[in-house]
Amino acid sequence: MQKYVLILLSIFSCLVQAEEVDCENAMTTQELNVCASREMLAADSTLDEYLSKAKDKSAHETGSVELLKKSQIAWHAYRKAYCDAIYQMWSGGTIRGVMFSGCMIQLTKQRTHQIWEDYLTYMDSSPPVLPEPK
Repeated sequence: MQKYVLILLSIFSCLVQAEEVDCENAMTTQELNVCASREMLAADSTLDEYLSKAKDKSAHETGSVELLKKSQIAWHAYRKAYCDAIYQMWSGGTIRGVMFSGCMIQLTKQRTHQIWEDYLTYMDSSPPVLPEPK
């Protein structure tokens, strides 16, 4: 847990200078961490949007929203444990924060797509509630 807090603190301390970072040309570890943080926050925001719509759509089905919330808690625990393992694997290098963030981003995008597919699309030709996440 302490590692996770340290990672987040270092990432968010970089955000102080984030406005100055051009992610298209990021070169230093600090710049890469800032850019990864931006992408991680964006991925989490997108997931939150898709989850909210999924809950709205499922509200009329008994127990569905509560089970979705329960699955989200379990998924958060899985994502943290898995990405902590990635961080540990790269713990000898300065790239560990970027690798951790990349893991978090990838799993979040996968989760968002799964939520879209399972909750926000229809079996017939009806358009999805939200567009397919990219």
